[in-house]
Amino acid sequence: MGVLRIINIIHEMLEFNLYTPAQIAQVQEQRFRKLLRYAGERSPFYRRLYKGFDLRNCKLTDLPAISKPEMMANYDSFVTDNRLRRNELREWLADKSNLGKLYKGKFIPFQTSGTTGENALVVYNRKGLDYAHAAVVARHAMEEEPDLRYQLRLLFKALFHYRHRMAMIVMDGGPYPAYTVCLYAPPTHKLFTKNQIYSLMDPTEALVEKLNQFQPHSMFSYPSILNILAREQLEGRLNIALDEEISSLISGSEPLSETTKLLAKRAWNRDIQDTYGTSECIVMARACKNFHRMHVMSDLCILEIVDKSNRPVPDGQHGEKVLMTNLTNYLQPFIRYEISDITGYSTEPCCRLPFPTLLPVEGRTDDIFYIDRPSGGYQAVHPYLFLGPIVELDEVKEYQLVQSGRNEVTFNYVPITGATGLDEKVRKVLEAGMGKSNLLDRISLKTIRLDDIPRDKKSGKFRQIISLVGAPQDLDERERLSH
Repeated sequence: MGVLRIINIIHEMLEFNLYTPAQIAQVQEQRFRKLLRYAGERSPFYRRLYKGFDLRNCKLTDLPAISKPEMMANYDSFVTDNRLRRNELREWLADKSNLGKLYKGKFIPFQTSGTTGENALVVYNRKGLDYAHAAVVARHAMEEEPDLRYQLRLLFKALFHYRHRMAMIVMDGGPYPAYTVCLYAPPTHKLFTKNQIYSLMDPTEALVEKLNQFQPHSMFSYPSILNILAREQLEGRLNIALDEEISSLISGSEPLSETTKLLAKRAWNRDIQDTYGTSECIVMARACKNFHRMHVMSDLCILEIVDKSNRPVPDGQHGEKVLMTNLTNYLQPFIRYEISDITGYSTEPCCRLPFPTLLPVEGRTDDIFYIDRPSGGYQAVHPYLFLGPIVELDEVKEYQLVQSGRNEVTFNYVPITGATGLDEKVRKVLEAGMGKSNLLDRISLKTIRLDDIPRDKKSGKFRQIISLVGAPQDLDERERLSH
């Protein structure tokens, strides 16, 4: 049943690629109305929230928006299956031996952090997650139109000629979103691909050695990691070809800079297919074969671009937040759910796909920290080395990572009310991550407990990652590229 379901979803999405915008709007409306009825019937939270609304005829914009704190405060009544309980899920996720297993034999939970408030719990069932994996196949950027015949030819080649090797470099070892999605790939993927998950917490030298041994045909990671690997390829330490027909570079989780695009093009003669998603809706938009802007997956979600008062923002302008409705997760319905990302709808034409495109997504930029190498030069350190493990500390309400010196990092954090003994816990978790990457003796760590973390003076927005020293002026001068 699982095999047939995901094949059917892929086929359906390929057909939608050929629809008109008006036809996609009809699909979206049908799916929204079905989700709305289901949430109103099965979720006590939504039943209370929508009391007095005509769910058959009301507009999406008639409904109230919801926030992460509101969802988490009402979690047990928010979900549509009474087997899901917040405290039990927290306890289950805290046990690392459960990684890769299904909660109660059916559910796929993970934990995500944000810039403010407590960590969010997100749960999918197999069907809900299958939509995300199907989107990766059906909306893959290819030179040819990705119709069913083309897909079947590639699948036949994978079955009888070779299995496509995919390397996924993510924050691993815990209930982190990208890692969870990679870990729970559909069983059918094993017939056609050989997936290998690598930790971005590995020292660069170790990661390069592993990739040289695996020789992937494609790679998925964060733009900052692809930036590092492209530099390693150009310097001759990394030596992978990415020269198969469907070889690809796929990015997500961070804004993709022009510098990283150009580095990847020089290193592998490949464009990067950027992907936009959140824990609450894993694939919301993806670049097409033009590799310029990302198309919103309007058959899988609804994205409303709004100002701070939830009023719609005209196309062509950036809003102040996004209200997201996930049309495929019935287990934990997200309807007009607030996301703090800054983007907007583009007014420029792109290609024949019937999906609208986004302006560049802002507000989630992660800096790469560069520290001194003992042998000379600089080593790139991804901030997730520090931030990833902090997801496991529920007592930390808000945090900020600052590169305060070339080899110095300051971790500012705000505890939840009543948290005790947290200073030692925070330092222990951070030092464990540094030790895994052989950086414990090379980076000076400061931890500062605060009552409040000040916002950026210019924008007034929260910045989670800040480098006060920036990239070294002499960083890979032969390979430096301007924006």
